[in-house]
Amino acid sequence: MVNCGCLIAALCFVVSNILGIVVIVMDISQESYDAESWRALDSQYLMKQWEYRSSTNLLQQLTHIFNALGWLFFVVPILQLAWALSRGGRRRMGVHAAIAGFAISACISEVSARLLMIGASERAIWISKSFNLEDWNPTSPDDLMGWKALEVSNLVVESMTIWVDAFEWIALFFIMVLLYFSVGTQVEENRLLPMNWARLGLLIAFLTFIDFSADILRLEEWKDFAKFAIFTSIVNTLIFLPLWLIVLSCHMDKVAPRYVENDEQWNQQVS
Repeated sequence: MVNCGCLIAALCFVVSNILGIVVIVMDISQESYDAESWRALDSQYLMKQWEYRSSTNLLQQLTHIFNALGWLFFVVPILQLAWALSRGGRRRMGVHAAIAGFAISACISEVSARLLMIGASERAIWISKSFNLEDWNPTSPDDLMGWKALEVSNLVVESMTIWVDAFEWIALFFIMVLLYFSVGTQVEENRLLPMNWARLGLLIAFLTFIDFSADILRLEEWKDFAKFAIFTSIVNTLIFLPLWLIVLSCHMDKVAPRYVENDEQWNQQVS
């Protein structure tokens, strides 16, 4: 019997990353994209950029939603797996507590940041359409200062998700490495998870470290490292991670402790 949580998490991650890759491709293929004008805070250019962002806002929001759902469904089987591999807390407790800690902290930070970004993005789009951003200085009509202020504020908020995404990759890196260590140190005749599955996790860990580097380096050169991030995302989060989760879903029934409702003995005294 397959584990539904693993399958739903895999589906959410696939959908989220497909949408994210589509958004990145649209961003870097804009004919009007001009890094120099953006860094110079050219108001006319910023007006066009906000029109473009408004047109892609729905895709951005769906990306955030599916990513948050993916982590919510991912954390439950990881906690079950950590508990099962620790033999109920009797085997390498520190390793499995660390796996659970990384999974929970990544889930909480990722879901919180995605919800905040949905609200911030919606409000920024609303401000760009509804507020006066063109005439702030009485002595200089049509100064367009509002567009510059909106862009700087949006950039500060977006920087939050860059570091949250970076932490997501670091947490996933340690989860995969520690799971490989846990499975690899089991006695072979007692091992219920295949080593090839654990090695696939180690490969995912290596690619997540590369993706982490690409996320950070995009701050320096957006177009080049965004293209590199697309490649690693396709390989890692569209192929390897869903495959890893699907294999895990097929073995969770063997690994997890079994509980039979009818076999439970419950003595209760009624006074």
